[in-house]
Amino acid sequence: MVEKVIVAIDGGTASKAALEWALHRVLTIERTQGTPVTLELTAVVELGWTPADGPSYDVQPAYERALAEAIRRVEQVAPTCRKTSYIRHGVPIDELVRASATANLLVVGTRKTGVLAGTVFGTLPLRLAAHAACPVIVVPTNWQARPGRIVVGMEDDVTALVAVAFAAREAERFALPLDIVHAWSIPATVAVEYGAVLPYDEMRDAHGRILSGATRVVRDAHPRLHITEILNEGPAASVLVDVSRSAALLVVGTHGRGTLGSLFLGSVSHDVLMNLPCPVAVIPRPAGELSGSKSAAPSGAER
Repeated sequence: MVEKVIVAIDGGTASKAALEWALHRVLTIERTQGTPVTLELTAVVELGWTPADGPSYDVQPAYERALAEAIRRVEQVAPTCRKTSYIRHGVPIDELVRASATANLLVVGTRKTGVLAGTVFGTLPLRLAAHAACPVIVVPTNWQARPGRIVVGMEDDVTALVAVAFAAREAERFALPLDIVHAWSIPATVAVEYGAVLPYDEMRDAHGRILSGATRVVRDAHPRLHITEILNEGPAASVLVDVSRSAALLVVGTHGRGTLGSLFLGSVSHDVLMNLPCPVAVIPRPAGELSGSKSAAPSGAER
């Protein structure tokens, strides 16, 4: 099977980081597995875009130059890689979501590594991760290839199982160790039957069983995989960011529920993407698990 990877290109430093990550993947697969990968380099020209402080002008030539530069980079680094390039026209979030339906991975870069004075920069990756049909890899601009492990966040619903399965396949494919991380916290009071309070140890053990159950499933499917369980108390996003600072990849799932489920990324995934410790893979919720109809991606996304 030929893997198809779409890389969003706009000529900026973030998209260059995304391309370098994709090229590293291509080279690793070619070297260790000998299987082909197709790279699709995609630029989206936003129709009707006008600078806030100047007249409208044709931006397509700039995107054409960015694509040409990206193609030259692919030819330089991975000359045997299959590649195509496209210029799409429309709203970036809409066009990339449509493109994701034909891909195995969609790779985007981001300059966003935290919150500054309440302003969110680079919101396209956040919104794209909530709507894409395939896994989205979000790559920080400071990414550099390095040995590491794959870390996956384990929650207690079907979303987590999908993310864990993806992480396990990636770890086995690239011969990397896998850390399965489950974060938990206990409220000030946890009411149970007859007003009792669930003891701390019982709460911790219950979460430990969730983690162990997921690990057993992975071991059965991937018996040669080196797996480490990590059970930490604390906010899930903070735990994941801290654990994965030296990781090759952090894997999380989307978490929307209810009739509005398809509109939201989920607080853990959102907070992780706001504080990228390494490249992050966001795995979409299975279509059959979504409640209500899947809404169209909102227009007017910012980058």
